[in-house]
Amino acid sequence: EGECRKMSKTVIITGANRGIGKGIAYVFASKGYNIFLAHCGEAEKAYETAKEIKEKYGKECVTFDGNLAEEDVIKELVKKAVEAYGHIDVLVNNAGVGYEKYIQTSYTEEIDYVYKVNFRAGIILAKLVAQHMIDEKIKGTILFTSSEKATTSNAIDCIYGAMKAGLQRAVRSMAIEYGPYGIRINAIAPGCIAVYTKGYEHLKYDELKNNIPIGRTGTGEDIGYTAAFLASDEAGFITGIEILVDGGERCGAPADQELNEQGIKGLGTFIMQK
Repeated sequence: EGECRKMSKTVIITGANRGIGKGIAYVFASKGYNIFLAHCGEAEKAYETAKEIKEKYGKECVTFDGNLAEEDVIKELVKKAVEAYGHIDVLVNNAGVGYEKYIQTSYTEEIDYVYKVNFRAGIILAKLVAQHMIDEKIKGTILFTSSEKATTSNAIDCIYGAMKAGLQRAVRSMAIEYGPYGIRINAIAPGCIAVYTKGYEHLKYDELKNNIPIGRTGTGEDIGYTAAFLASDEAGFITGIEILVDGGERCGAPADQELNEQGIKGLGTFIMQK
C-alpha cells in the first residue's frame, strides 16, 4: 500500500467538501490521484465526500479542516499533506467565500476576510507548495479557481471580482517565476455553475441557463475536467493563462428561439450597397 501511495500522484484541493471543489475532487480521483481534501467546517460533508471517493474510485482521501484566513493553518495544511502522501504534484486553490455587497454597506473586517481567503491564502499556499516541488524536483501544477466576474462587473461584486481579477494577474507573474523549475501556474474561471450549496439557494438555475448558448448551467465536474487537463502532460506547454469555462455565456445571449425552431434560412435582412 505504501509503494502504491508513493506511485500515485497527489492533489491538494481546497474547498473540496462541496460545490465546485467536490466536482474537482471526483474528477482527479477518477484520474488516479490521491486526494488531500481541505475544507473549513461542515466536516460531515467532507467525510461523506472522502467516503464516496474511496468507494467509487478506490483512492485515498485525507481531509483537513481549517480556516485559510489564518497563515498558521495554511502552513499546517501543507505539512499534513506531505506527511500523508510524501509528495504533492498538484495544488488546486479553489476555496473562497462569496461576497455580494455594495461598497456603501461593506465593512472593513468583511473586506479583509475576503482578501485573506480569496486571494492571500492561495498565494501563500502556492508559495509553500511550489517550494516543496522545487525541493523534491517535482514538475508540478498549481491552479487557481478564478471567476468570470474577474472581467465582468456589477454594482455588488467590487470586492469579490477584484480579488478574482487579482488572482488572474498573479498567475502570470508566478508562471514566469516558477517556469524555470518546470512548475506550471494557471487559472480557471467558472461561469454559471449549479452548485446547490449554502449561500446560493437564491439562484434559479433553470432560468439562468437561458442566458447560456450551450443551453445548460455548468457542474463542478466541468471545472474538474478542465483542471485535470491543465495538470496533465498534454498541457505541458501551457502556463500563465486563464481558461474561461462558461458555456459560451461571455459570447452573448443565445440565438432567438425562433431561429432554433425554424433554422437560419429566411431570417434576417440583407442590404446591398450601391
